[in-house]
Amino acid sequence: MKRIPKLASIVLISFLLCFCSGDDDATTPNPGPGEPTEATKTLVEKLSVPWELIWGPDNFLWVTERNGKISRINPDSGEQQSIFTIPNVSQVGESGLLGMVLHPNFDTNPYVYVAYTYTGGSGLLERLVRYTYGNNTLSGETILLDQIPANSNHDGSRLLITPDMHILMTTGDAGNTNLSQDMNSLGGKTLRLKLDGTIPSDNPFTNSYIYSLGHRNAQGLVLHPNGKLYSSEHGPSSDDEINIIQAGKNYGWPSVQGKINTPNEQNFAATTEVIESIFEWTPTIAPSDLIYYTGNKIPEWTNKLLMTVLKDKRIVALTLNSDGTAITKEEVFFDGKFGRLRDIAVSPQGRVFIATNGDTYGDTSNTHRIIEINKIEK
Repeated sequence: MKRIPKLASIVLISFLLCFCSGDDDATTPNPGPGEPTEATKTLVEKLSVPWELIWGPDNFLWVTERNGKISRINPDSGEQQSIFTIPNVSQVGESGLLGMVLHPNFDTNPYVYVAYTYTGGSGLLERLVRYTYGNNTLSGETILLDQIPANSNHDGSRLLITPDMHILMTTGDAGNTNLSQDMNSLGGKTLRLKLDGTIPSDNPFTNSYIYSLGHRNAQGLVLHPNGKLYSSEHGPSSDDEINIIQAGKNYGWPSVQGKINTPNEQNFAATTEVIESIFEWTPTIAPSDLIYYTGNKIPEWTNKLLMTVLKDKRIVALTLNSDGTAITKEEVFFDGKFGRLRDIAVSPQGRVFIATNGDTYGDTSNTHRIIEINKIEK
């Protein structure tokens, strides 16, 4: 038997260790900002827990970080402009600066709406506020809705402005499951309000911001071209959900999780009209943002719901049936490639951007990134 020379053995062993490593970053290093690869490129790095990522009417990406920072990012160069840091944000656990949305007529109404947690007299609370953008900064905080229940987790906070110029906001149960069925609490709900913070006269419950109830912690909200409002919601250890949100309806939490298929759930549903979810995951995957992709830049995703996933670290594409009432197919992309994925944004041209949230739960280091997806990796 021939012996392999010592130097050659060292080279061979080093090669095998590198080739067999299970660490994606060890074998395919992530590019630096602005350096394109065939499928993806890192646009910005060294962020601290980015939560909201949206394409602005100024053709910049807007991003919130949970520590209170709001930035604009050039989608071509990756240049990041810090425009404002909210001074009284309380970042504890999963709380902090969360959802953001811009006024649809931003040129004439340069308003930025954000939701954040702060420390009140009895602990953490949440509020929805409006700022005015000008001279590359924000000013004039106007509180639209205050003293929403909050906690170190389960704070919801996805924002959406509808074509009829109303704000929809998801809220979590703030770790208190009793709040979701309590009509005197704003916790565990979908809320609806006018852009000035007042209650719309056509809300389903008189003199109430509540639009739907019985939610645990919904962090995805999208209005489909078919007119249906879809939400992604965190379950406990079972039944992460996709729901179709309807005015005045009850989605069951904590008495119903997913489908009504246990005796206790059936007993609750016998006395309370409950809307079942249209899709569930057990065990849970931790769904976050939800969008509907109509672009053709990535044809594999055209006309599908796209969802970022935290615990299972992936993008999920969901195909709807013809009337949008059921999900007929689930596909997984970039599984484990970028760690936990918090948010997703799309440009009018169909460019797709995602925000990462580290590789482990609770990672608040300045290592998170904005990545552009150029095409699907095979």
